[in-house]
Amino acid sequence: MRSRRAESGFTLMELMIVVAIVGILAAIAVPSFTSYIHKSRTTEATSFLAEIKQRQESYRAEFNQYANVATPNPAAMPSGGEQRGWGAPAPQNWLQLGASPDGAVRFQFDTFAGLPGAGVAGGLPGCGNAAGGVVNTEFWFVAQAIGDLDGDGVTVCFDVTSHRESVWVSNSAGWE
Repeated sequence: MRSRRAESGFTLMELMIVVAIVGILAAIAVPSFTSYIHKSRTTEATSFLAEIKQRQESYRAEFNQYANVATPNPAAMPSGGEQRGWGAPAPQNWLQLGASPDGAVRFQFDTFAGLPGAGVAGGLPGCGNAAGGVVNTEFWFVAQAIGDLDGDGVTVCFDVTSHRESVWVSNSAGWE
């Protein structure tokens, strides 16, 4: 007759199987979680660019041209997913446009505008060619957001223009 003490506990094989199952689950969960975090962080950029676009259209309806802010805010791009406060006090051009985020941001934002026939000049360093989607035979504007979501040195840039409904996305690694 066996004693109760010899039957209690787990065998080494059972423990190894449990560790293997936990490892597989972790290998599946970590990339999904990272992707979820990046998607949630990019929502900040796309939603604030939509607000800028709406404010630019309101500005044009009132003043018959778009607001040329051309002052990046915050002054330096946040990195590694950190958040920075919106410039306080906000530059006068941003106050004139009336666009400001609800709180601290993970992206640097800028918007610039021009007259019909004027070349597209300006933009955030690292965002590439801002002329995509601009028809400069009319009044135009470009709004941009740039950020490094996870501190790996690869930035992502979002562009929206007066002549394009969609948001253009690119990164410093070369994909668009």
